[in-house]
Amino acid sequence: MRQPVIQLHNLHKRFGAVQAVRHLNLEVFSGECFGFLGPNGAGKTTTISMILGLLRPTAGRVVVLGEEVTPDHTAALRHVGALAGAPGFYPYLSGRANLRLLAALYPDVDDVRVEEVLALVGLQEAANRKAKAYSTGMKQRLGLAAALLHRPKLLILDEPTSGLDPVGMAEMRALLRKLTEEGITVFLSSHLLHEVEQTCDRVAILNRGQLVAQGPVADLLAGKHDLEEVFMAAVHAPNPTAA
Repeated sequence: MRQPVIQLHNLHKRFGAVQAVRHLNLEVFSGECFGFLGPNGAGKTTTISMILGLLRPTAGRVVVLGEEVTPDHTAALRHVGALAGAPGFYPYLSGRANLRLLAALYPDVDDVRVEEVLALVGLQEAANRKAKAYSTGMKQRLGLAAALLHRPKLLILDEPTSGLDPVGMAEMRALLRKLTEEGITVFLSSHLLHEVEQTCDRVAILNRGQLVAQGPVADLLAGKHDLEEVFMAAVHAPNPTAA
């Protein structure tokens, strides 16, 4: 039986009068690629920030790998890799040197592992170029390599295909499937619904802070043309009632 890797229990987050996330209950299981979808302002980034211990919930609980996560309790995050937003690197260091610098933070990550992740994300040939010369897509690849350095059990990705061309997107899709086959759980937030449809096992759709649809991709697609149709129907349903 697969174990839950992320559990969100009646999660709420309020910023003043704005209820960004409300009544959110969600489970993500080991070894799956889980798509987390929603329009801009739906509460996705706020939810991810709470999962990563960057924001304290107004109410409710976040449990990652069996341990509760808050800004004061982040022990579970040592098994989590994340790529959220534009990755930041030292621009005058090479891609390889940036990874080696990060590797020094982990006692069990050596140069062999640096070369492994460079190969995984397809940056071996560009590894000695300065990061400032990298394209947006290459920086995304380097950010993913950094997130994988310490062999995480859970990988949280926010728009990982940003800046990638169609070939790069296909390679990223194949890589994410490979990672899940190796037992890594992938939590993927993206606006590229076609990519999510081809990559994810299950998805959840958030709108105005509330969960409006979730389930296996195959089940949600039943009777629908594609995931975009599912998404549009979910977010244009009657507005969730305020908490």
